[in-house]
Amino acid sequence: MRANALRLLAAAMGVYLAATPVRAHHEMAAEFDDRKPVTLRGVVTKYEWNNPHVYVFVDARVNNETANWALEFAGPSDLRKAGWTRDSVKVGDAITIEGSLARDGSKTAGGKTLTLPGGKKLSTVSEDVISAAPKSAARPTPRWPDGHPRLGTVPGEKGYWAHPSAASLADNTAGNIRMNASGLLANIADAGKVAPFQPWAKGLYEYRQRTLLKDDPMASCLPPGGPRQFQAPHGLQILEQPDRQRVFVLSGGGNRNWRLIDLDGRALPQSEDVSPTYFGYSSGKWDGDTLVVDSVGYVERFWFSNGGLPHTESLKLTERISRPDFSTLKYEVTVNDPATYTRPWTSGWTLQWTPNEDIEEYYCQDNPRDAEHLLGQ
Repeated sequence: MRANALRLLAAAMGVYLAATPVRAHHEMAAEFDDRKPVTLRGVVTKYEWNNPHVYVFVDARVNNETANWALEFAGPSDLRKAGWTRDSVKVGDAITIEGSLARDGSKTAGGKTLTLPGGKKLSTVSEDVISAAPKSAARPTPRWPDGHPRLGTVPGEKGYWAHPSAASLADNTAGNIRMNASGLLANIADAGKVAPFQPWAKGLYEYRQRTLLKDDPMASCLPPGGPRQFQAPHGLQILEQPDRQRVFVLSGGGNRNWRLIDLDGRALPQSEDVSPTYFGYSSGKWDGDTLVVDSVGYVERFWFSNGGLPHTESLKLTERISRPDFSTLKYEVTVNDPATYTRPWTSGWTLQWTPNEDIEEYYCQDNPRDAEHLLGQ
């Protein structure tokens, strides 16, 4: 798509996505206002243990009015790590919930803590911090018989990659920029430092930030293409098939989406014969212990990073993926999109191995209830 057409599309995207009926993973600040805390005491009428969010419904009295309130928490996978179970809450329980009111004034709140009848307090997982990686014993990099590092599981074991060390793409020259785990900047004045934007792209990025990422396509269950695979919630798995000269990257946070990287030396498709996709077309080769992957052919409908960084169909990525030790995956990407950025730029981070666990099944359409409440600022 030509750059001027993209600008028209960018202006329309907010309207289109805001009207999309299915919502899932999103920046909670777009739905709930931390400046409006609320404490609800009432009786549980329903408990929904589903993706993308767990809901607890209570009959509670607020401002002399009794009504049924919907309390939204993180998804089952995150809540399990915080000590919850499917049976933690029961219909009829008298509970106390602390949270934040919905921005649209509805009887909805984002739950932060839940106190059970016996006094036990359950907390949700904060989206303001990147979760700490589990500690594991130091082990050397596992390798295939030909000497290349194994980027996925070792036979007889299980695990996956998670806990990215950075929240979003940011130019390596940008310095320390504070943002939360969704890529939302702590200070909007830092926007110009994040990447070498073309003027229109900086304006679009600032708009997405100021509206608290409410138009995020992942909230509409669209895939996390590009580098975002390596920062999306719930981790990823890498499946290698040396006999077929290909690698699959399997996302745990995007409806079990998968991406294919060919290692057979094939050329990337040219612009005139490619149909753009969410994960593009990728061709890789080994450079010592590093898998170097070139990718083209990206559709514009997804955000290729947390935080709402824009791109066009001119986007080309060069990724460098390595495993310096058993528990660390090193990811580096060079972004080349002259329609969006004034020069190529590079970003990188690490992920940590989560041992002895499999990625849980996640489909964001299981229990969508967020669309009408996402307002941003």
